[in-house]
Amino acid sequence: MEEARRHQMKKTILALSIAQIALNGGAAYAQQASDAPAASNDNMEKIIVTATRRDTLVQDTPLAITAYTQDTLANNQVKDLATMTAMVPSLVVEPHSDSGGVHVYMRGVGSANHTELGDPAVAFYVDGIYVPRPQGATALMYDLNHVEVARGPQGTLNGRNSTAGAVNLVSGAPSTAKVFGSASVIIGDYHHVQTQAMINIPLSEDIALRIAAIKDQHDGYVDFLKGSNVMPGAQKYGAGNQTGARASLLWKFTPDLKATFIADYYSDTGAGNIYLSAEPKPGQNLRSALIDTPGNLDQSIITAKTKVEWRPMDGIATQYLGAWSRLKRTNASDADAGFYPGFKAENRTEWSQFDSVSNEVQVRSEYESPLQWVGGLFFFREKNKVRFDIDRSQISEAMLAQDIANGSVIFVQPTVGQYASAMSFIQGDRELHSKAAFAQASYDLDPVWKLTAGARYTKDHKFDIGGQNWACPNWPDNAPRGATLTPSQIAQLVTPGVGTINTHNIGPGGVVNQATCGNTYGDNTADLAYGQATWLGRVEYKLAPDILTFASVTTGFHSPAIGDGGATTKPEKLTSYELGFKSDLLNKQLSLNIDAFWMKYKDKLESQVVNNTLQNFNAAGASVKGVEAEWMWRPTSVDRFSGNATWLKARYDDFLSCDVDAARANGQVCGTTAPTVNVGGTVLKHAPTFATTLMYERDFDVSKGRITPRISAHYETKSFVGSGAFANDVPGHPGVKMQDSYTTLDLSLRFEPRNKAYTAELFVNNATDKEVKYDAIEVCTQVGAPCQPTQQIWAAYYNNPRTFGARVSMKF
Repeated sequence: MEEARRHQMKKTILALSIAQIALNGGAAYAQQASDAPAASNDNMEKIIVTATRRDTLVQDTPLAITAYTQDTLANNQVKDLATMTAMVPSLVVEPHSDSGGVHVYMRGVGSANHTELGDPAVAFYVDGIYVPRPQGATALMYDLNHVEVARGPQGTLNGRNSTAGAVNLVSGAPSTAKVFGSASVIIGDYHHVQTQAMINIPLSEDIALRIAAIKDQHDGYVDFLKGSNVMPGAQKYGAGNQTGARASLLWKFTPDLKATFIADYYSDTGAGNIYLSAEPKPGQNLRSALIDTPGNLDQSIITAKTKVEWRPMDGIATQYLGAWSRLKRTNASDADAGFYPGFKAENRTEWSQFDSVSNEVQVRSEYESPLQWVGGLFFFREKNKVRFDIDRSQISEAMLAQDIANGSVIFVQPTVGQYASAMSFIQGDRELHSKAAFAQASYDLDPVWKLTAGARYTKDHKFDIGGQNWACPNWPDNAPRGATLTPSQIAQLVTPGVGTINTHNIGPGGVVNQATCGNTYGDNTADLAYGQATWLGRVEYKLAPDILTFASVTTGFHSPAIGDGGATTKPEKLTSYELGFKSDLLNKQLSLNIDAFWMKYKDKLESQVVNNTLQNFNAAGASVKGVEAEWMWRPTSVDRFSGNATWLKARYDDFLSCDVDAARANGQVCGTTAPTVNVGGTVLKHAPTFATTLMYERDFDVSKGRITPRISAHYETKSFVGSGAFANDVPGHPGVKMQDSYTTLDLSLRFEPRNKAYTAELFVNNATDKEVKYDAIEVCTQVGAPCQPTQQIWAAYYNNPRTFGARVSMKF
């Protein structure tokens, strides 16, 4: 009887919490008129998350997990995953240009492969459904119930490619209670305009429709330097033009059977990003570049999702999650960014389409018993096709001198006797078939002890049918300007006549065959099948009703990769040991969560561009140790302190490799004249020793309502941001692959009027205009620029500059 009462009490508390949140998002969505605005966060924000495949409060979830509601995201000017990084311990999102995607890192672990070949190390979900391409992580966050970020391997319930963590966006659910809605407008510098709106419409007692949409656009941040070859009105790099729309239909067929159907659309027609100088000269405007290829991105994602919930009997709940998604993208980017005047490298996705189908069936217990369990089956298929081209050209010394004299050093097309070459990657059928079975069970030994065990088996099959790599005519045989040309380099000179057959440049939409390319293609055909079991063991102990401690051992794996030429890797595996502490202290005025972890990686997957091709390889291993803390403290009814802190030690274990960057600086070549060295002890990318975010808000009551200023500061110690596994200095370029310690500052001032259902806010992001490197790369090696053997030009992606704006939002 005591066990039954205890479980009934747990269910009652959870039900009341869910009901309260539903009311806040539905029937109580509109602010009620009163003598004063309702104090924000009078009680600590209670968020229901689904990371354990059942609904649990964050503070009752034995995982290192961070969750925020849509209102909190809006108050922090979060519009996508990249703008959320300071709010989540150890999360880093670095931009990239030639694919419209991003690299997501957590605890110093991520994937630098954003192509159709790659899989992210941080799994991304929307409404519990897996999003395979990293471009999906750029989608706008709007009309969400909440976002939850689970750190550490999530291999048992989330499966493959969640070795660093998992992010799940949970959209706002339709409600049959009443009509309600919201709307907001943001206006800022760089001609930033964002509009969004949502409305919920009950169609009957059992059917409801929720429609939401957003439009966000702004000018670019990178100025065109004098001599850039761009048409008037061209978008600057960094410009954004994103649109999102979502329609959700809830249908309650019976009290025990309901379904939600979601149609989701997202597009981005901005300019993309570009590398900037990693070693700017004194007085140089960092956010400027000599451009000969204006940025162009046309990317869209269409998704249809179905969620069916059915209780076939008391104590048993089933759920089906199904989705079909199509990502299409074309884009062009300036790969040389004007670092080497007279040389042009242009990257283009001529066409691409990524189709995926996902199906998952879950069955879980809901009866009153010490034993609770969940199990399921997962089926996923992805079919990708893409054509990616690189054109490069070099003008003569005489023409370069003439162009500089005329104030124009960027050219469009090489002429007879000048240098040109190209590459084309044509992948018409690259597929992944993945299936898995999983189960997890928890048992309450008594009111304070709980044991959990889980396992998953995943079977992957990756293959490429007829993929082609074209080198036109003999890439990557670089030709340093002024050097004596070899016969191979002479073959790349433009010959008399017209058309691509004479220039060796493919050009937008150009035909690629042996005649136009001057070469035959390399075969990318590959076939790779792999199976892997992962498991979890966890023990929980309740020190007090509001203090949860837990210890766990978890395993995970990252799928092996297929590379250019049909090369394959081994899978990446890891074992993670974790100790956690979650608490509501000081009469629930302070929430404090602490997590200590030790993650051991074996055959860690890495990606790096070497000799102009993306190469995937396995490092021997890596060890990641750290402690994370998150807190929210309300000492008074008007003061709120919150933040997070991370101490991290992420290092590679012993393995032998060649430092591509140092070898080039010394005039050596990996594989021939450059030495192989032990990389053991080298720090992982995006793994600063210490990082913290501190935020403070205070409410001030005034005659017409309430004013709330907010200050948020983020600090990080020095970190490695270069590609590959070598964090040591490059000869002649000290510190080029490192980001020094830094602090960024965000400010806002929010006004909530008395007896009104709207909010007005002024904000400044990156108030001190701090320049922060996210990624550093040696451009001459990467894009095949014809530099001298020891000449190196380093470039980097940076954060956004200081921006400011105003937001007005309302609810009804």
